Amino acid sequence: MPIYIIDGVKMKNRTYSSLLLVLLATGCSLMPQPTLHLKQEQPTYDPAVSARVRFLSGNGTADADFWPQKACYRTPGLRIDPDVVHVNTESGWSYSATSTTIGMPQSPREYMRFEGLTFKDFIKEQVVAGNKPITVKLMAFGHNSSCKPPAVTFTPAAGVDYDIFMAWQAGRCRVAIQRIDASGLDDPILPTLAKECEPIGPAG
Repeated sequence: MPIYIIDGVKMKNRTYSSLLLVLLATGCSLMPQPTLHLKQEQPTYDPAVSARVRFLSGNGTADADFWPQKACYRTPGLRIDPDVVHVNTESGWSYSATSTTIGMPQSPREYMRFEGLTFKDFIKEQVVAGNKPITVKLMAFGHNSSCKPPAVTFTPAAGVDYDIFMAWQAGRCRVAIQRIDASGLDDPILPTLAKECEPIGPAG
């Protein structure tokens, strides 16, 4: 199972069931396990004008991008998109993953808490403008299949926290957005399908 490191201190995940430990025992003994790091940051956050979002992604197993204050997205091309924020910033070849937290309340989903992460999954918390749209695009990929749901747009309310992750049902995937708080609130947010932004013009 992964090694968890918070500020240089190793931790073991004690939340797995005995059955899961048995199932993973053989794999854990045959291959080195990823190291999961946690960075704790304190960016400027004003709940009167800002919101916070937490992404679940994976280093080399998933991808997440978002366009702050945009109701559209761009498909990667030859030109660098100045509007996109890449949630995945580490090389997928690295056998580790780094999560970043900024003080959001703990997720209602155990697998979106640092101690509940598996393999090379990570969480990344970000401050975004409140009452302004953002567009999110997620992707998951593996050895035999991949899933690329449509990009979606929603407007986070100022002072509110959100979990953003890939949800699976009947073999299909979608971008899920849940409004959360420290009291256990976990309300789904229905996003809208995003349109493509205007292409980036030629260099001046």
